[in-house]
Amino acid sequence: MYLQTIFLLSLLAVASGVQEPLYYNEHSSSYQFKWPIRKVAIVGAGAGGLVAYRELTQLGFEVRIFERDSVPGGNWHYTDETPLHAPVPNLDISEADFRPHLPPDDIQLPYEQTFDDLEPKVVEELRRDHRAPTPIWSSLTSTGPKFRALPWPDYIPLTLTHNHVQRYIRTFASLHGVNSNDGSLNASYNTRVERVDKRYNTEGEAVGWTVTLRQFIQTKERLRLTHLKQDFDAVVLASGRSNAPNAPDIPGLAQWDELYPQRVTHSREYRHRNEFVNQTVLIIGGSVSGAGIAEDISGTANKVFLSIRTKKDDSPLSEVRKMHLSRVPKNVSIVPEIRSFHELPRLTSNDDLGMRSGVIELANGTLLQGFDRIILATGFRYTLPFFPQYQNSSLRANETIPVGSGQPQPLLTDGTHIRSLHMDLFYIEEPTLGFINFNLNVDAFLYSEFAAVVIGKVWAGEAKLPSAQHMWNLHWQRLKDAGGKYGRNLVTLNMEKQAEMIRYIVGWLNHDALSYGGRLIDGPAEE
Repeated sequence: MYLQTIFLLSLLAVASGVQEPLYYNEHSSSYQFKWPIRKVAIVGAGAGGLVAYRELTQLGFEVRIFERDSVPGGNWHYTDETPLHAPVPNLDISEADFRPHLPPDDIQLPYEQTFDDLEPKVVEELRRDHRAPTPIWSSLTSTGPKFRALPWPDYIPLTLTHNHVQRYIRTFASLHGVNSNDGSLNASYNTRVERVDKRYNTEGEAVGWTVTLRQFIQTKERLRLTHLKQDFDAVVLASGRSNAPNAPDIPGLAQWDELYPQRVTHSREYRHRNEFVNQTVLIIGGSVSGAGIAEDISGTANKVFLSIRTKKDDSPLSEVRKMHLSRVPKNVSIVPEIRSFHELPRLTSNDDLGMRSGVIELANGTLLQGFDRIILATGFRYTLPFFPQYQNSSLRANETIPVGSGQPQPLLTDGTHIRSLHMDLFYIEEPTLGFINFNLNVDAFLYSEFAAVVIGKVWAGEAKLPSAQHMWNLHWQRLKDAGGKYGRNLVTLNMEKQAEMIRYIVGWLNHDALSYGGRLIDGPAEE
């Protein structure tokens, strides 16, 4: 009892500082799951999905990973192959990542289609749509993300290439037997999750989830697409935040993209600086990608302009924005945000002249022209194409479903944020759905380790969630504390908030371990 009291006091001591305090009360009612959890699906084999696999298998769950790409690694699997062109304006979030392909109704599964005579370009486009090449470029480096149980060798340089990180993640996958060349039945690569639906018994009671899958198998001779379904008790979403590109809503931009789709591109399509030799380039967006690409092409392009958005009250930029912009070389011209793209003439010849003659008006009235390329480094929107039933794009950003209407609160509305989650980890409407690495500005490797152990321990009964009503009360209070507005700020953690949340998680789980069993966990080592 003494140890339990100490743990409880430690929880309350940090509760006021974390993003969303759980407020643990030993005498309050806890959430009771509607069905037992034994079999778990994980969507995504990046850092978060692989850590979730490790934690859940160690807790005795039967786990299966589904990854749309050909290998593990998530965003760190670099290829020269680029994603499909990002649409301008944005598509609805239900299809902004991909449009799900479902098997015909009432057909026996697995349902297989084979194609022998498709043009190579058609196969390439189908593959790019299926696997979604990641938004990193050839010269991108990192300072060494790591899993705590897999330290980097001493001889590794301080600045790592994407190849270093990609091989490191694949090593972690191999340690747990789920690399793409391990032949494990617990990991399915080239397999995209198309739909996740509630599963019901003959009495109409929900008893789990049915996952509809689409496998993409390409050989020299043919393309084979196979649809199948599998049943699970719970699902971990570790599919990432960088799947649906965001195009800025700037008057005239859609016409420029329509006329010159090869010259107006999203940052996710950027690969090599040599593609911009002697060109005049405008980059829109001053966050990590915009600043990084500006730095990368500054030595090869003729001129580089970086358009950034400042606060309306002219208050200072955030420390994170300042850090990103500090990388921008002095030969890059930083300009205000864009008011409009003036209408382009529809030329029948000399396309180069048509783009370069276009006029761009900045917010301060300055007119610019002469651009060869436009790069939209304007980020991504949240999307879950396999969950259309939990998306509601008809709601405005700050609107909610009326409480008591009988309809579930959505996970997504306009794509700027994800909502209706407890601790950004569990869908309150149905906590057998867990979410990993959906926060912004977190260390995806470190934070996913603690997110995964929370999900695993809760599903294993070694930690308790509050009742559904209590979780909703906490959610509404959190929204109120954020100024009553949904948006990116609600899902953003900085390093300080991440550290506070990890301390809270450690205290909560260790407190519950004394009551319900299970191992005690350690916080991150101080460095």
